Amino acid sequence: MKAATLFIRIFFILLFFTISYYIVSVETEKYESSSITVLEDLSESQEVSLGSLLTGQGSENVKDSKILELYISSYEMYDYLNKKYDLTKYYTSNDLDFYQRLYKDAFLPAFRENRENLLMAYVEDVLITFDSVSQSMTLKFAHADKNTSQEILKDIIKFSDETINTFSRENAKISLRFIQEQVKENQSLFIKSIKNMIKYQTKHKTFDPKLEVERKNTILVELEVDLAKKEVEYNSKRKTGWNLNGSDMKTLKATVADIKYSIKAINKQLSGNTKGSRELNVNVFDYEILKNEMEFAKEVYKETLINQEKLKIQVNQNAKRLVVISKPIMPDSYTYPNKVWDIFTLLLMIFFIYSIIITAINIMKDHQD
Repeated sequence: MKAATLFIRIFFILLFFTISYYIVSVETEKYESSSITVLEDLSESQEVSLGSLLTGQGSENVKDSKILELYISSYEMYDYLNKKYDLTKYYTSNDLDFYQRLYKDAFLPAFRENRENLLMAYVEDVLITFDSVSQSMTLKFAHADKNTSQEILKDIIKFSDETINTFSRENAKISLRFIQEQVKENQSLFIKSIKNMIKYQTKHKTFDPKLEVERKNTILVELEVDLAKKEVEYNSKRKTGWNLNGSDMKTLKATVADIKYSIKAINKQLSGNTKGSRELNVNVFDYEILKNEMEFAKEVYKETLINQEKLKIQVNQNAKRLVVISKPIMPDSYTYPNKVWDIFTLLLMIFFIYSIIITAINIMKDHQD
């Protein structure tokens, strides 16, 4: 048991120094460039203030930022960067240490040069952090060359900005095709409502049945005023001794009676107690329905036309913008590996595993005794 314990101790010591040597002298030192960005929706407002950028105000910025985060880690972004910086050559070259490098004829699948492993290697060098409060994205990229890390990050931001606008325009095109169909349908409904109104007016030989009601109300008011005047005149003449059987008094009395009869007739028509008045009320009701239908069809058609024009503008403009709050920096020193922290973490892990194994051996020894 003592020999086994000594062997394990020596093994873990050698393991610690071997991995520590790899961390200190062999592991590739990578320089990380970083930038802070905010995705701004310019279709909602043409004015972009610093306050709106820092608070992340905008339409669906969270969703768009998450989509952009996925896109940056996609094959399409890798292919775009690979054409300019030959990342495939980089991930298989001596610029990386033997553990991080990919090989054409590697026995282990994880170290084999293929499309999946190349993308994984690229994604490991990309770090995207989204802040839900400010709705900002912190983009970072690590590379063995500090100039290249900065240039690649610049191109990631540039291509992301172009891509999010491409997405926006494609969505606008799809919406535009739909709204154009809606415009046609709403136009047909609006024209149909106008034709129904014209047909109604032609059939009933009236522009607006309400005008007939208003006209009768006006006549009624005028008759009531005339009635009041005639009654005052008749009563005044009677009190002053005019002959009630005289022609003037009989004429005035007949005039008062005629006015009262006309007022009664008009009131009867307006109250709906006659066939004509009931027909007039029905006509007014039907007219209001047709008018409201026409007005509603007009408003719907108007709204779809406005939306169509808005979508036409979105199709032809960059409605979204990836605003750079802090430009990609060129790091002064390497970011990875954090040698002191990695060695300290390694020491804790090895000590923990070593303790578990030694404890297990001692338990087995006590059982044997």
